[in-house]
Amino acid sequence: MSNRICCTDAAEVAELSEGFLARTLPGARFSHREHLIVTSYLLATDPARDWRVELPEMIRAYNVAAGGVNDDVRGYHHTMTMAFLMIIEGILAEVGRHDIVAACNAVLASPATEKDVLLRFWSREALFSREARHGWMEPDLAEFKLHLRANNTRIASA
Repeated sequence: MSNRICCTDAAEVAELSEGFLARTLPGARFSHREHLIVTSYLLATDPARDWRVELPEMIRAYNVAAGGVNDDVRGYHHTMTMAFLMIIEGILAEVGRHDIVAACNAVLASPATEKDVLLRFWSREALFSREARHGWMEPDLAEFKLHLRANNTRIASA
């Protein structure tokens, strides 16, 4: 069972999102949970933007600003980013985008918070390969799909 936790409040969502956008959020504060919150915020507040194009460069730039690197083993990971983007898009389509804290809480209450959720679809070898880090890699274990129902988002393999 995962350790799913909710946003504390709108101030936290704003602090994390503004820090990411300004590239001032300390890298130590930008874990998986914070990635989910920031991505939820971006998708909810500006749904017309093409986040599949814009988000990768934003993450790469943030990583460098936070003292990190983007190489074959660290930093930006394209397949993971696109997979979580699809998960968050699906959840927001179900719960709506108007209440950002509720949207973040829905994402944080979903299987997206589970550390190994993507390993239901990709083998560890495939997911952590250079190819998956630098470009989209189709799952090698199961079809990647969401089953959405009000207040009950599941990420299921075929």
